[in-house]
Amino acid sequence: MKQTLRFVVAALCCSFVALSTAPAQVPYNEGNVERVVLLRVMPGHNAAVMADLKKNVVPIWEAEKNAGLIISYHLFLNTTQSGADDWSIGYSLVYKNMAALDGLADKVYDIRMKQYGDRTAEQKVLDKRAEDAHVVSSMVVREITLR
Repeated sequence: MKQTLRFVVAALCCSFVALSTAPAQVPYNEGNVERVVLLRVMPGHNAAVMADLKKNVVPIWEAEKNAGLIISYHLFLNTTQSGADDWSIGYSLVYKNMAALDGLADKVYDIRMKQYGDRTAEQKVLDKRAEDAHVVSSMVVREITLR
């Protein structure tokens, strides 16, 4: 009886070890992480939004890319708007993984201040930006590839 009990315990231990070393059960591999923001440009403000993107935003994204904080960025237009409240322009910032988001605000602070000069000047640009466009949606998504 003791030998049978020992055998059962040993078999259970071996099966637990086998289960703990089994491959992950998710049917995909995780890839890059992307921040996607969809904006509704206020009527008559399209030129101001495009000028702000060109003068202020894209240089910051380029500096972040050169610093290795982002992999890439993308701008896109909604060519199939479903109404006046739908988004009209969007952008995405591509990060290597979720860990790249840790402490990101501190990492980009110097880049922002180099672009704007100081917090007061930056705030003026942000206030104007809020008059020109409103955020419709903002999300973080992760790329996956099926196994």
